[in-house]
Amino acid sequence: MPEIAISDEMYARVREFKQVVEAVIDEEIDLDGCVELVLMQGLDLMLADLLSPLDPTILLKSFQQLASKHPAEVYQYVTETMRQGASVQQRESMRRRLGFSTPEIRNSESRD
Repeated sequence: MPEIAISDEMYARVREFKQVVEAVIDEEIDLDGCVELVLMQGLDLMLADLLSPLDPTILLKSFQQLASKHPAEVYQYVTETMRQGASVQQRESMRRRLGFSTPEIRNSESRD
């Protein structure tokens, strides 16, 4: 495992902050796990601070550009996200908007 050097003062702060993390997650955690959690949260918050002021259109275009450079990763991520988070109705709505439909959908639409 890689090691990171931090000041004694920061080490003391993280070591003492561990009790706060444990109270929030309602379980004990080792110091390495605490440091990893604090770093993960910090990175996510810093990224949110950088991106949240941007217009949604700019974020969408950035996502599309990322997909053109890394299609396997981006489209796999989109697929996993849709499978985990989208309700059946949301997926049906997306299928219709994108022009994807199963035979059952086509048959039900033709009866309407």
